[in-house]
Amino acid sequence: MTATHDSRFDAVVVGAGPAGASAACALASNGLRVALLDRAKFPRDKLCGGLLSQRSLRIIGDVFGSCPLPIEFRATSAAVFVRDALAVRVHDTTPLHFTSRRQLDACLAAVAVARGAHLLECSTVASIDFTCGRVVLSDGRSLSTSFVIGADGAASRVRKLAGVSIDRRGFAIGLEVEVPRDEVRRDIQDAEVYFDVAEWGYGWVFPKRDTFTVGVGGLATENADMQASFRELARAALGAVPAQRVCGSPIPFGNFVARPGHGSTLLVGDAAGLVEPLTGEGIAFAVLSGHYAAQAIIEATRVSAPSRALDLYLPRYRSIARAFEDVRMLRRLVFSRHTKRLFQRALGGNARLIIKHMEVLAGEAEYRDYARFALQETVAHLPQIVRAGFRSLGAIH
Repeated sequence: MTATHDSRFDAVVVGAGPAGASAACALASNGLRVALLDRAKFPRDKLCGGLLSQRSLRIIGDVFGSCPLPIEFRATSAAVFVRDALAVRVHDTTPLHFTSRRQLDACLAAVAVARGAHLLECSTVASIDFTCGRVVLSDGRSLSTSFVIGADGAASRVRKLAGVSIDRRGFAIGLEVEVPRDEVRRDIQDAEVYFDVAEWGYGWVFPKRDTFTVGVGGLATENADMQASFRELARAALGAVPAQRVCGSPIPFGNFVARPGHGSTLLVGDAAGLVEPLTGEGIAFAVLSGHYAAQAIIEATRVSAPSRALDLYLPRYRSIARAFEDVRMLRRLVFSRHTKRLFQRALGGNARLIIKHMEVLAGEAEYRDYARFALQETVAHLPQIVRAGFRSLGAIH
């Protein structure tokens, strides 16, 4: 990967994960001079389950071209549990692909560099002069630019410097560990999801080539002890708590910002809160938002009006936000203490609920349609739940 000592760029992208690499790739491909900054040196680790849906693969292909991706495992089956009890298992589904973010992020950043972006590793932002278009790095270097893209994650420095607020109550906490396959007693081939191990969240076990990614996440305001939730998940899924060190990270969870930036400064991916509010899927929307921000900058450059970048970005950004609004309704059904038992009862043995959700992940169905379907399936089980309640009352008396 290459660096540069020239301090003048058309755009400075802060953060070289999927969102930043996507933006830098599109900008460089259109002839703009781009600095792509990252605080780490690649390859570097990132807390993430590493699930790539068919939708993610399609979006990545659209932006980065036909580059070979580091796919470690493919699953065509999935299992959903309520704590340690199997609720439903489905087979022959739309494939789910699993990767290591350590390898994926390095791969996508390398494509951006090959297209002409200048990668500055081990670089952090100290300050930004938005009026003069100057980004000052922590080591004293100064970069002049017309545009800044904040792709620097949930705790975005660019977002804070731009004065864009995000609802801290909407953050989730994620805990995760990589467990070697030979340390797990059973051979897991499915993508596994566990409800009721965390409030307003869930646990996951995702198969990789040599490991299983075991994690749990949920709204920080609803989970006082996420470590306890992780231990419960580990005992339910693995039979024991793994010895490996557990890593944690904040995750936006439905608290995307209303205006993702200011003038010629744009926010993308986790920095804008663009994580799907039910499953926490973020890679597809990171890449998509990075590409949308790049398109807005390209258009603003053509008309020599950097300050119009945000206005050009907003319609595209809001297309993602509208889909997330539909997911918020679905999330209340799945996680609210008033309705989650109804949903879990509807889930039992109901392969259609999972298959339909797989279709959404593949981009073959809309979130709004799936939310309606899930609500109909849940309401259809109300008579059974009422009868079960009366039987329970009879047993008590």
